[in-house]
Amino acid sequence: MAGNGIEIKESPFTLGRPVPIEYFVARTEQIKRLERSISQTALGKNENIFISGERGIGKSSLASFIKYLAEKEHSLVGSHCMLGGVNSLEDMMRVIFQRLLQDCTDKTLFDRLKEGFKEYIQGLTFFGVGVEFTSDKNKLRALVDNFLPVMRKIYDEVKNNKKGIILILDDLNGVTGLPEFSQFLKSFVDELATSGKPLPILLVLVGLPERREDLIRHQPSTARIFDVVELPLMNKPESKEFFKKMFDSKKITVEDKAIELMVEFSAGYPMLLHEVGDAVFWQDEDNRIDIEDATFGISEAAKNVGKKYIGQQVEKVFKSKVYSSILLKMGGKRPIGTTFKRQDLLKENATEIERNNLDNFLSKVKNIGIMKDADLRGEYKFVNPLYHLYLWFEAQEQKKAKKTE
Repeated sequence: MAGNGIEIKESPFTLGRPVPIEYFVARTEQIKRLERSISQTALGKNENIFISGERGIGKSSLASFIKYLAEKEHSLVGSHCMLGGVNSLEDMMRVIFQRLLQDCTDKTLFDRLKEGFKEYIQGLTFFGVGVEFTSDKNKLRALVDNFLPVMRKIYDEVKNNKKGIILILDDLNGVTGLPEFSQFLKSFVDELATSGKPLPILLVLVGLPERREDLIRHQPSTARIFDVVELPLMNKPESKEFFKKMFDSKKITVEDKAIELMVEFSAGYPMLLHEVGDAVFWQDEDNRIDIEDATFGISEAAKNVGKKYIGQQVEKVFKSKVYSSILLKMGGKRPIGTTFKRQDLLKENATEIERNNLDNFLSKVKNIGIMKDADLRGEYKFVNPLYHLYLWFEAQEQKKAKKTE
């Protein structure tokens, strides 16, 4: 209870960042596959994995969980490096080794690694336990050119306490566009394989399918280097289990109809499960989620998701009166979650100018990630139901605005 007598609630849901380990559920099949690679690494082998999946599917959360398992259950040491904004191999080296030092929780190992990297460390932060790595391009280039020997030295420093290294490279949007990155990966793996001297390192890349395609386009051999672990959408039983476990953690009961509605609108995307769950959580006032709580919460989640993830893109579409008209008809007239046939869109009260611009419109909304092809040829659907619901709210606002004009 707060000082003024108001109870302070803490949501178990995580928005916009990897899920804390204690709240990670599901993905049993993928975890088993990844734990097999962890075990092989602990036995002295090099393993290379690419975790692939759509945006919001939970790739980074799974990677964080795998690092936790590798460290706690298999005695590996390593780091989870977010490479967003990195656009050179030199910058990548800075992030990798700075993160490796910062992620090291064993003080003895930290001191040994810090000593090994002393010529690259230009400052200490956080009472001396954090490090600021050099920005000197020449020094960083030396790390690029000697990456395997450096990783061997790191293992030599830790092998009395640890069985191997796990290195996770996440958020690859910048580096996979560099042809040099693909060649770097191939050279590292090939040099290690032909050296005759094993190094127990698990290299995990995390990214969209397009990022793996970038690697293969620049260097086709990378297709054979990495085993792919694909993350599908969570199925309905998994989603239902997720909501039950999360609300149970706060001793909140959820009615069956409410959980079914939350599952439907989350559409199997972990990111949306957390958005919906969090919005519904804040509707609760009696430790019981009913259909009314779920309905109001989902409405709030749709507005939040729309504003955070597609708000700017939708604004760009709305700048065209023609595109705006088509989008609002799609969002405002059809049931949430439905698919759209191109031929039906041409028939449904479409003006001539809308019919003439329909193909360009569909191409644009697909490119900006609002809609995608459905399973049947010639059909389209919103990327997830919350986007559709967000557009439904926008359509209602447009109608209200017209009535007051």
